[in-house]
Amino acid sequence: MFERLRDSLDLALFWDYRVMLLAGLSQNALIFLGAAMLAVVLAFAIGTARLSRHRPLRWAATGYAELFRNTPEYILLVWVYYILPVLISRLVAAKFDLNPQAAAIIALGVAYSGFMSETVRAGLLSVPSGHREAGLALGLSEAAIVRRIVLPQAVRRMLPEMLNQFISLFKATSIVSLISVPDIMYRVSMVNIEEMRPLPLYTGAALTFCLIIIAASLIVQRLTDRWRRRGWA
Repeated sequence: MFERLRDSLDLALFWDYRVMLLAGLSQNALIFLGAAMLAVVLAFAIGTARLSRHRPLRWAATGYAELFRNTPEYILLVWVYYILPVLISRLVAAKFDLNPQAAAIIALGVAYSGFMSETVRAGLLSVPSGHREAGLALGLSEAAIVRRIVLPQAVRRMLPEMLNQFISLFKATSIVSLISVPDIMYRVSMVNIEEMRPLPLYTGAALTFCLIIIAASLIVQRLTDRWRRRGWA
C-alpha cells in the first residue's frame, strides 16, 4: 500500500512537464504584476478620497472599499469576464470583449484595491497632525506638505501590511484558470486529462505555490524587521 502511495505521489511527472508548467507560472506572475500595479493606484486614490472633507466623495470611496473587500475574488473574476463586456457592448452599441488575462488583472486589481485602500487610509492617519502644522508654519503649500512630509512617513508605515497583501494577491492568481487563463493550474488540468494522475500534478502545483509564498513571506519578515529596527514602522 505504501509503495503504491509513493508511486502515485512521484513528482517526476510534474518535473517532466516543467517547461510547460513554468510557462503557466509566468502567466501567474504577469497577472500578479498587473493586478498589483492597478491595486496600488486605485488604493491610493480611494484611500485618499476616504479622508476627503467632502462627504459625498468620502461616502463613495467608503462604499467602493467595502464592496470590493467583501466580494469574493471568484465572483469578481466571473463578473468582469462575462458580465462587464456585455454591459459595455450595450453602452457603446458595439461588440466589446476582454481577453482572460485582462479580465483577471482587472478583477484581482479591483478586489485588492479595496483592502489596500484601508492600509493607505490608516497610513495617512498615522502621521501626526503636528507635522502638517509644522509644514504650514514653514510656508509650504498643501501639495508640498503631502509630497515631502506626509507621504514619506505614511508609505513607510504602509509597506509591511501592503507586502503581506501582495502575497495574498499572488495566492489569488491560482484561481484565474476559472476564466481560461493558461496559468499553471490550467496547464496542470490539461496534463491531468492526458495522464490521469492528479496526485503528483496537483501536489507539485501546491508545493510550487507554497515554496514561492514561503520565500516571499521570509523576505517580507526580514524587511519588516529591518524597518522596525530603524524606527520606520
